[in-house]
Amino acid sequence: MKHTYFYTTLDWRARGTYYDEEGKAAPLYGEVSTIRNENEWTLSGFMEVRTQEPMHFTNEYNIRSTKDKTTLSWTSYNPVLGNLAGTFEVIGDSILSIYQSENGMYSGTETLLWKDDFTYYNVGVAFCEGKKMSSWTATLKGRKVKKEMSV
Repeated sequence: MKHTYFYTTLDWRARGTYYDEEGKAAPLYGEVSTIRNENEWTLSGFMEVRTQEPMHFTNEYNIRSTKDKTTLSWTSYNPVLGNLAGTFEVIGDSILSIYQSENGMYSGTETLLWKDDFTYYNVGVAFCEGKKMSSWTATLKGRKVKKEMSV
């Protein structure tokens, strides 16, 4: 199977549900752009949680291949969580991500389940010092990046 999420230059839109530490649900919306060159990938995006006081999270991942073709390493900076490092493990129709913050305070896991080349189901959970901080479920829909017109 050939995954398209971050292996192909696509834009993704996410819609789903965010759950806070108490399990209260709120709609979420997000966008992610994938840019890939020979040695590195970049995922750049945001997630908005539509609560009474909306929350906006941004993140940019720098992804690199490893000696193991089914493992990619990544780093990112999140304005709330700080520097993060993790891996993407490609396992059949799933991509599993495991991460931890530089200071060890934050950690989490996320799974992307391939539905078709332009659709993934996403589920994840984030922890602060081992206590669940938030979780989410979403459907990601990909679309080809529109080429910029030259003037």
